[in-house]
Amino acid sequence: MFAKVMQRFLDVDLATASGRALIEERYFSLRRQVPIIYLLGFVNLSGMELSTAGRITIGLNLPTIIATCGLVRLFNWYCMGTQPSHEQMVRRMQQTVWFAAAVCLTVCARCLYLLHVGDNASHMAVMLFGGLTAIGVAYGLTALPVAGRIPLLLIIVPLSLASILSGNSQFAWAAFGLVVVAVLTMKLVTLHSRHLEDLIRSRELISNQQVLAEHAHQEAVHAATTDFLTGLPNRRAFVAALEAEIEEKKLKDWFALAVLDLNRFKAVNDMFGHEAGDRLLQEVANRLVRAAGTSGLVARLGGDEFGIFFPGVSQVARARAMGSEILREVNRPLVIDGRQFDVSACCGLALSKPEDDRSPSRVMADADLALYQAKDGSPDHLIVFEHGMEAPRLRRLQIERALQTTGIEQNLSLVFQPIVDLRRSKVIAFEALARWKDEELGSVTPSEFVPIAEQLGLIERLNSHLLALAFHETRKWPDEIKLSFNLSAVELCNAGFAELILAQLVIAGLETSRLQVEVTETALLADFERARGNLKRLRKAGVTIVLDDFGAGYASIGYLRELRFDQIKLDGALVTAAQESADGKRLLRAVIGLCDLLGVSSVAEHVESEALLTLLTELGCTAGQGFWLQRPMSAEEVRQSINEGTGRPTGAKQHGRRAA
Repeated sequence: MFAKVMQRFLDVDLATASGRALIEERYFSLRRQVPIIYLLGFVNLSGMELSTAGRITIGLNLPTIIATCGLVRLFNWYCMGTQPSHEQMVRRMQQTVWFAAAVCLTVCARCLYLLHVGDNASHMAVMLFGGLTAIGVAYGLTALPVAGRIPLLLIIVPLSLASILSGNSQFAWAAFGLVVVAVLTMKLVTLHSRHLEDLIRSRELISNQQVLAEHAHQEAVHAATTDFLTGLPNRRAFVAALEAEIEEKKLKDWFALAVLDLNRFKAVNDMFGHEAGDRLLQEVANRLVRAAGTSGLVARLGGDEFGIFFPGVSQVARARAMGSEILREVNRPLVIDGRQFDVSACCGLALSKPEDDRSPSRVMADADLALYQAKDGSPDHLIVFEHGMEAPRLRRLQIERALQTTGIEQNLSLVFQPIVDLRRSKVIAFEALARWKDEELGSVTPSEFVPIAEQLGLIERLNSHLLALAFHETRKWPDEIKLSFNLSAVELCNAGFAELILAQLVIAGLETSRLQVEVTETALLADFERARGNLKRLRKAGVTIVLDDFGAGYASIGYLRELRFDQIKLDGALVTAAQESADGKRLLRAVIGLCDLLGVSSVAEHVESEALLTLLTELGCTAGQGFWLQRPMSAEEVRQSINEGTGRPTGAKQHGRRAA
């Protein structure tokens, strides 16, 4: 009720933020102007008394009353404190309105009295000083429009009427001018009030926009630093936290960093869908947060990889114990929609001491290196980084630098390993294998430099050079012997790659049937649709398509359904396992039988013994490749073998003689 009365009286609404802001602005403006208003009134009214009476006597007169009221009002205004409540402000301004009315009535009465008893000169002095007082006070009260109009109405209007009714034309014209000035002053008071209201609304709008902008900024920062799926900090936030910790405690504390990766997570996505995979990641994130406690910071670095930061850890034993506790928590079985998932993870840990190179990238690289070691066969899937592990990283850096030197292609060469038809003991193809010998690095295997070349974007240039060398040698072989060449995942997933291969065949003068390309499951995973398009184009042109390393992955059966292969190369681990157990032998027999059912030939890798060769022949494997049959040969050795006219590599001839 009080708020509604004040709104009607002061044209504000205390229930709104803008209304409260307007009250504050009016209140503090008045508080600053009140001393000036009373000083103005005292000076003008003293001048009026001196002009009309010739003196100011001490006693009950208008200047004394004004001075006394001013002192009382100043005390009332400034004793309330620096920040009164909005209700107190409203009451103080309401009092100002009534007090202004009372003072203006007193001044008006005194002015009318002096007009009645004085002469013409006194009359003009009263109009001058009374008008100046009214206009000055009105302008001083512009912060409170309802009060600012009071002196104009209660002083100037009565004085003007009295002057007009006096019958004196000079007084009448003076009254007319005074009324015009009063009207204009009232207009200025109104405009000032509106300007003040507009200013408050503008401030509120700017404030709201700032709040919205700050909110949007906070949301943007949150989105940029938070993983949307798990709600954990992302890699960017994790690195920033590491940088802040390192900067704050540059020379003081140790800390530990753990990088954790889930095993076979892709199989969950492939078999049960991404929704199940997402829920699994969310539960793993919750488990990591619980295991890390309040001192550790957990982040999702990407995919199924998580990072955990532990401040104050300086002992390897403690770091290992913390890592083991995290793995125990993560590796507990997980149930999603009634289906149990056996979760397992690997963990790499790195400790950083104050005197080390403590950049986040370096510490994370150490933890990543430990993680890779943990994946390579650590019994407890946990490795703590040691400086001796840096050798592979240093070698990788050397390989990167060497690959980026000019003319690196000239350091690459090819050897050729025969693929033998086991039924006829005859070479049917040679697989081209890259070799790189460097003065500083020594012998660099394809498994070392090919992934690095892919990451550096150099693999297409290198493979194009190697393919040209292989085609050049293939032209020297009999037409019935094919060239087998491994395709990179990067190349296979590039649009138009099939056309480039076919164009190189035309330039080399080779029939497309002379080429067979080997692709791995990993290569297909990179971009399956584009890879499928390139393989279909090659197969349609007559190129033989081979699925390499069958049995090493988890989704190869699905690719047999989605793509048409001409040949399946069995992974070496699958082949050697057949010699070690009856189950391994049954599995190999089943896979060879699957190839027969699909109507594709099977090629066994890693044929390393006569017994294994005999077993593969008995199981009906179509072809084989391995050191027992023939080691990789240089181009010159291949030509020499072909020119001898035997058509058989050494191992195959021996096997043939023994079989005979």
